[in-house]
Amino acid sequence: MAGINFFRDLPNKEEEFDAIDMPFTTPGAAGQEVPLSSTYHRINLANRDQYVNSALDYRLHEFDLQVQAVVEGLAKVIPVPLLSLFTGEELRTMVCGHPDIPLDMLKSVA
Repeated sequence: MAGINFFRDLPNKEEEFDAIDMPFTTPGAAGQEVPLSSTYHRINLANRDQYVNSALDYRLHEFDLQVQAVVEGLAKVIPVPLLSLFTGEELRTMVCGHPDIPLDMLKSVA
């Protein structure tokens, strides 16, 4: 996000944007450059706000599919409306079990 904020906070001077000469892309989580527009190819003073908004939107929603898959998986164990009733620690224990299982108890059921 620091790179996106850099463009947002850069002074309104055309020569500074021309000197930077950056593509209208943002890095994805896997390191690939993601084009943010079919119209713009370089960031300039005129499209700076569009770049910042597009880059933030991409980064904020980059993992929507993965998050949805996690929610769907959790929903098979715990009804989604109940998720907000529990802390992260409580959810982990309900899904994964208690992390401290006494060795004697394990031996007794083996």
